[in-house]
Amino acid sequence: MMKYIPILPLFFLLSNCFTSAEKNKDSTESTLKMEVPLQKDEGSESSSAALNNATVQQEILTPLKDQEVGDAAATTEIHFTELWIWEYLTEEGEWKELWVYREPNLNYWLFERFSSFGWSSAMCEWVVAKPNGAYIFNFQPAEMNTPNSLDTQLLEFEDEMEFPDFWKPTGEIKSFGKPAHGWENFEGEKYEVFFKGQPKPSLFYLGTSEIDMRPVYNFSRLEGDIELPIKFPWGIPKNTVVLSEETSLEYFNMKVHYRFKEISPNSYYVYLPKE
Repeated sequence: MMKYIPILPLFFLLSNCFTSAEKNKDSTESTLKMEVPLQKDEGSESSSAALNNATVQQEILTPLKDQEVGDAAATTEIHFTELWIWEYLTEEGEWKELWVYREPNLNYWLFERFSSFGWSSAMCEWVVAKPNGAYIFNFQPAEMNTPNSLDTQLLEFEDEMEFPDFWKPTGEIKSFGKPAHGWENFEGEKYEVFFKGQPKPSLFYLGTSEIDMRPVYNFSRLEGDIELPIKFPWGIPKNTVVLSEETSLEYFNMKVHYRFKEISPNSYYVYLPKE
Protein backbone atom coordinates (compact mmCIF):
# COMPACT_ATOMS: atom_id res chain seq x y z
CA MET A 1 0.00 0.00 0.00
CA MET A 2 1.29 3.46 -0.85
CA LYS A 3 2.50 5.58 2.01
CA TYR A 4 0.51 8.65 3.04
CA ILE A 5 2.27 11.80 4.13
CA PRO A 6 0.32 14.37 6.15
CA ILE A 7 -0.89 17.28 4.11
CA LEU A 8 0.34 20.65 5.36
CA PRO A 9 -2.14 23.21 4.11
CA LEU A 10 -1.00 26.81 4.56
CA PHE A 11 -4.33 28.30 3.67
CA PHE A 12 -7.82 26.99 3.01
CA LEU A 13 -9.74 28.21 -0.01
CA LEU A 14 -13.12 29.91 0.06
CA SER A 15 -16.18 27.78 -0.73
CA ASN A 16 -15.10 24.94 -3.03
CA CYS A 17 -11.55 26.31 -2.99
CA PHE A 18 -11.37 25.55 0.75
CA THR A 19 -10.97 28.83 2.62
CA SER A 20 -13.03 30.67 5.19
CA ALA A 21 -14.44 34.12 4.57
CA GLU A 22 -12.40 35.80 7.28
CA LYS A 23 -9.10 34.71 5.70
CA ASN A 24 -9.52 36.44 2.34
CA LYS A 25 -9.09 40.06 3.46
CA ASP A 26 -5.54 40.35 2.15
CA SER A 27 -5.95 38.10 -0.88
CA THR A 28 -4.02 39.00 -4.00
CA GLU A 29 -5.74 39.57 -7.32
CA SER A 30 -4.65 37.67 -10.40
CA THR A 31 -5.71 37.22 -14.01
CA LEU A 32 -4.95 35.03 -16.97
CA LYS A 33 -5.33 34.90 -20.71
CA MET A 34 -5.32 31.89 -23.00
CA GLU A 35 -5.03 31.05 -26.67
CA VAL A 36 -6.53 27.82 -27.99
CA PRO A 37 -3.74 25.23 -28.43
CA LEU A 38 -2.49 24.63 -31.96
CA GLN A 39 -2.76 21.64 -34.28
CA LYS A 40 -5.50 19.71 -32.50
CA ASP A 41 -6.87 16.48 -33.96
CA GLU A 42 -10.02 17.69 -35.66
CA GLY A 43 -11.25 14.16 -36.23
CA SER A 44 -11.49 13.39 -32.54
CA GLU A 45 -14.80 13.99 -30.78
CA SER A 46 -13.02 14.45 -27.49
CA SER A 47 -10.66 17.04 -28.98
CA SER A 48 -13.60 18.96 -30.44
CA ALA A 49 -15.38 19.00 -27.10
CA ALA A 50 -12.25 20.19 -25.35
CA LEU A 51 -11.74 22.96 -27.90
CA ASN A 52 -15.33 24.08 -27.36
CA ASN A 53 -14.59 24.30 -23.64
CA ALA A 54 -11.49 26.34 -24.39
CA THR A 55 -13.58 28.75 -26.48
CA VAL A 56 -15.96 29.27 -23.59
CA GLN A 57 -12.99 29.78 -21.29
CA GLN A 58 -11.51 32.38 -23.60
CA GLU A 59 -14.78 34.33 -23.70
CA ILE A 60 -15.30 34.34 -19.94
CA LEU A 61 -11.76 35.02 -18.70
CA THR A 62 -11.00 38.29 -20.45
CA PRO A 63 -7.61 39.62 -19.25
CA LEU A 64 -7.90 42.45 -16.77
CA LYS A 65 -6.22 45.80 -17.18
CA ASP A 66 -3.09 46.58 -15.17
CA GLN A 67 -4.97 48.82 -12.77
CA GLU A 68 -7.38 45.99 -12.04
CA VAL A 69 -4.53 43.60 -11.31
CA GLY A 70 -2.82 46.07 -9.04
CA ASP A 71 0.80 47.13 -9.22
CA ALA A 72 2.10 45.60 -12.46
CA ALA A 73 5.65 45.77 -11.11
CA ALA A 74 4.61 43.44 -8.28
CA THR A 75 3.42 40.65 -10.57
CA THR A 76 5.22 38.01 -12.62
CA GLU A 77 3.93 36.74 -15.95
CA ILE A 78 4.03 32.94 -16.23
CA HIS A 79 3.75 31.66 -19.80
CA PHE A 80 2.64 28.05 -20.16
CA THR A 81 3.84 26.82 -23.56
CA GLU A 82 3.13 23.08 -23.35
CA LEU A 83 -0.20 21.28 -23.23
CA TRP A 84 -0.16 17.71 -21.90
CA ILE A 85 -3.21 15.63 -22.80
CA TRP A 86 -4.48 12.36 -21.37
CA GLU A 87 -7.63 10.59 -22.54
CA TYR A 88 -9.89 8.87 -20.01
CA LEU A 89 -12.92 6.60 -20.25
CA THR A 90 -16.04 7.93 -18.54
CA GLU A 91 -18.60 5.82 -16.70
CA GLU A 92 -20.80 6.18 -19.78
CA GLY A 93 -18.10 4.57 -21.94
CA GLU A 94 -17.06 7.79 -23.71
CA TRP A 95 -13.49 9.02 -24.17
CA LYS A 96 -12.80 12.55 -22.94
CA GLU A 97 -9.63 14.56 -22.43
CA LEU A 98 -7.76 15.93 -19.43
CA TRP A 99 -5.62 18.98 -20.24
CA VAL A 100 -2.70 20.06 -18.06
CA TYR A 101 -0.50 23.02 -18.97
CA ARG A 102 3.25 23.27 -18.29
CA GLU A 103 5.84 26.04 -18.08
CA PRO A 104 9.06 24.16 -18.95
CA ASN A 105 11.67 26.49 -17.43
CA LEU A 106 10.19 26.65 -13.93
CA ASN A 107 8.35 23.31 -14.21
CA TYR A 108 5.11 24.96 -13.13
CA TRP A 109 1.88 23.16 -13.98
CA LEU A 110 -1.50 24.78 -14.54
CA PHE A 111 -4.91 23.18 -14.03
CA GLU A 112 -7.98 25.16 -15.08
CA ARG A 113 -11.65 24.60 -14.52
CA PHE A 114 -12.99 23.95 -18.01
CA SER A 115 -10.33 21.53 -19.23
CA SER A 116 -8.74 20.08 -16.07
CA PHE A 117 -10.88 19.69 -12.94
CA GLY A 118 -14.29 20.61 -14.35
CA TRP A 119 -17.00 21.68 -11.92
CA SER A 120 -15.59 19.73 -8.98
CA SER A 121 -14.73 23.21 -7.67
CA ALA A 122 -17.03 25.68 -9.39
CA MET A 123 -15.68 28.82 -7.67
CA CYS A 124 -12.06 28.04 -8.56
CA GLU A 125 -10.79 29.32 -11.92
CA TRP A 126 -7.36 27.66 -11.96
CA VAL A 127 -4.61 26.13 -9.86
CA VAL A 128 -0.86 26.59 -10.41
CA ALA A 129 1.35 23.82 -8.98
CA LYS A 130 5.02 24.39 -8.20
CA PRO A 131 7.72 21.72 -7.84
CA ASN A 132 8.14 22.61 -4.15
CA GLY A 133 4.63 21.36 -3.37
CA ALA A 134 2.86 24.75 -3.35
CA TYR A 135 -0.54 24.88 -5.07
CA ILE A 136 -1.84 28.40 -5.76
CA PHE A 137 -5.61 28.69 -6.20
CA ASN A 138 -7.32 31.50 -8.11
CA PHE A 139 -10.89 31.65 -6.85
CA GLN A 140 -13.98 33.82 -6.91
CA PRO A 141 -15.12 34.94 -3.43
CA ALA A 142 -18.76 34.47 -2.49
CA GLU A 143 -19.43 38.21 -2.48
CA MET A 144 -20.81 39.49 -5.77
CA ASN A 145 -18.74 41.85 -7.94
CA THR A 146 -15.49 41.18 -6.11
CA PRO A 147 -12.20 40.43 -7.87
CA ASN A 148 -10.67 36.96 -7.81
CA SER A 149 -8.30 36.15 -4.96
CA LEU A 150 -5.35 33.80 -4.42
CA ASP A 151 -4.67 31.30 -1.68
CA THR A 152 -2.10 28.54 -1.27
CA GLN A 153 -2.10 24.96 -0.10
CA LEU A 154 1.20 23.19 0.53
CA LEU A 155 1.88 19.47 0.16
CA GLU A 156 5.00 17.56 1.10
CA PHE A 157 6.20 15.50 -1.85
CA GLU A 158 7.86 12.12 -1.50
CA ASP A 159 11.18 11.71 -3.30
CA GLU A 160 11.10 8.01 -4.07
CA MET A 161 14.06 6.50 -5.89
CA GLU A 162 12.50 3.08 -6.51
CA PHE A 163 9.07 1.60 -7.04
CA PRO A 164 7.24 -0.09 -4.16
CA ASP A 165 7.52 -3.88 -4.09
CA PHE A 166 3.99 -4.39 -5.41
CA TRP A 167 4.91 -2.72 -8.74
CA LYS A 168 6.14 -5.55 -10.99
CA PRO A 169 7.67 -4.77 -14.43
CA THR A 170 6.81 -7.21 -17.20
CA GLY A 171 9.29 -6.13 -19.88
CA GLU A 172 6.55 -5.36 -22.43
CA ILE A 173 7.09 -2.05 -24.26
CA LYS A 174 4.55 0.22 -25.95
CA SER A 175 4.84 3.65 -27.59
CA PHE A 176 2.65 6.63 -26.63
CA GLY A 177 2.29 10.15 -28.02
CA LYS A 178 2.44 11.92 -31.36
CA PRO A 179 5.80 13.24 -32.62
CA ALA A 180 4.18 15.68 -35.07
CA HIS A 181 4.43 18.60 -32.64
CA GLY A 182 8.16 18.24 -32.08
CA TRP A 183 8.08 16.06 -28.97
CA GLU A 184 9.30 12.50 -29.12
CA ASN A 185 7.12 9.53 -28.32
CA PHE A 186 7.29 8.06 -24.85
CA GLU A 187 8.34 4.43 -24.63
CA GLY A 188 6.41 2.85 -21.79
CA GLU A 189 7.08 -0.40 -19.94
CA LYS A 190 4.15 -2.45 -18.71
CA TYR A 191 3.78 -2.95 -14.94
CA GLU A 192 1.45 -5.19 -12.98
CA VAL A 193 0.46 -3.49 -9.74
CA PHE A 194 -1.05 -5.54 -6.95
CA PHE A 195 -3.05 -3.08 -4.88
CA LYS A 196 -4.40 -4.43 -1.61
CA GLY A 197 -7.92 -5.81 -1.84
CA GLN A 198 -8.00 -6.17 -5.63
CA PRO A 199 -8.34 -9.71 -6.98
CA LYS A 200 -6.67 -8.74 -10.27
CA PRO A 201 -3.61 -6.52 -10.76
CA SER A 202 -3.84 -3.05 -12.26
CA LEU A 203 -1.96 -2.68 -15.53
CA PHE A 204 0.17 0.44 -16.06
CA TYR A 205 2.51 1.61 -18.79
CA LEU A 206 5.23 3.89 -17.42
CA GLY A 207 7.81 6.00 -19.24
CA THR A 208 10.71 8.09 -17.96
CA SER A 209 11.59 11.74 -18.39
CA GLU A 210 13.77 14.45 -16.85
CA ILE A 211 10.58 16.25 -15.81
CA ASP A 212 9.38 16.16 -12.21
CA MET A 213 5.80 14.86 -12.51
CA ARG A 214 4.93 14.99 -8.80
CA PRO A 215 2.90 18.25 -8.99
CA VAL A 216 0.51 16.49 -11.39
CA TYR A 217 0.24 13.20 -9.54
CA ASN A 218 -0.20 14.74 -6.07
CA PHE A 219 -3.17 16.87 -7.16
CA SER A 220 -5.43 14.11 -5.83
CA ARG A 221 -4.08 14.76 -2.32
CA LEU A 222 -5.39 18.32 -2.12
CA GLU A 223 -7.98 18.99 0.55
CA GLY A 224 -11.58 19.63 -0.40
CA ASP A 225 -13.73 18.57 -3.33
CA ILE A 226 -11.44 19.67 -6.16
CA GLU A 227 -10.23 16.72 -8.22
CA LEU A 228 -9.06 15.65 -11.66
CA PRO A 229 -11.03 13.08 -13.66
CA ILE A 230 -7.88 10.93 -13.54
CA LYS A 231 -6.49 9.91 -10.17
CA PHE A 232 -2.82 9.30 -10.87
CA PRO A 233 -0.71 7.12 -8.57
CA TRP A 234 1.77 8.90 -6.32
CA GLY A 235 4.65 7.67 -4.21
CA ILE A 236 6.53 6.55 -7.34
CA PRO A 237 9.82 8.00 -8.72
CA LYS A 238 9.31 11.65 -9.68
CA ASN A 239 10.58 11.27 -13.27
CA THR A 240 8.01 8.59 -14.10
CA VAL A 241 5.45 9.47 -16.78
CA VAL A 242 2.22 7.53 -16.26
CA LEU A 243 1.18 6.66 -19.80
CA SER A 244 -1.83 4.44 -19.15
CA GLU A 245 -3.77 2.52 -16.54
CA GLU A 246 -6.33 -0.27 -16.75
CA THR A 247 -7.95 -1.28 -13.49
CA SER A 248 -11.08 -3.39 -13.05
CA LEU A 249 -12.99 -2.72 -9.81
CA GLU A 250 -15.23 -5.75 -9.91
CA TYR A 251 -16.85 -5.06 -6.55
CA PHE A 252 -18.10 -1.69 -7.84
CA ASN A 253 -18.59 -2.93 -11.42
CA MET A 254 -16.28 -0.16 -12.60
CA LYS A 255 -13.29 0.10 -14.91
CA VAL A 256 -10.56 2.72 -14.71
CA HIS A 257 -8.94 3.33 -18.07
CA TYR A 258 -6.87 6.29 -19.24
CA ARG A 259 -3.95 6.81 -21.59
CA PHE A 260 -1.50 9.53 -22.55
CA LYS A 261 -2.31 11.17 -25.89
CA GLU A 262 0.20 13.90 -26.73
CA ILE A 263 2.05 17.11 -25.91
CA SER A 264 1.17 20.05 -28.12
CA PRO A 265 2.25 23.72 -28.37
CA ASN A 266 0.20 26.13 -26.34
CA SER A 267 0.07 29.72 -25.11
CA TYR A 268 -1.52 30.40 -21.72
CA TYR A 269 -0.61 33.27 -19.37
CA VAL A 270 -1.04 33.64 -15.63
CA TYR A 271 0.01 36.61 -13.49
CA LEU A 272 1.26 35.83 -9.99
CA PRO A 273 2.68 38.05 -7.24
CA LYS A 274 6.45 38.30 -7.23
CA GLU A 275 8.09 36.34 -4.45
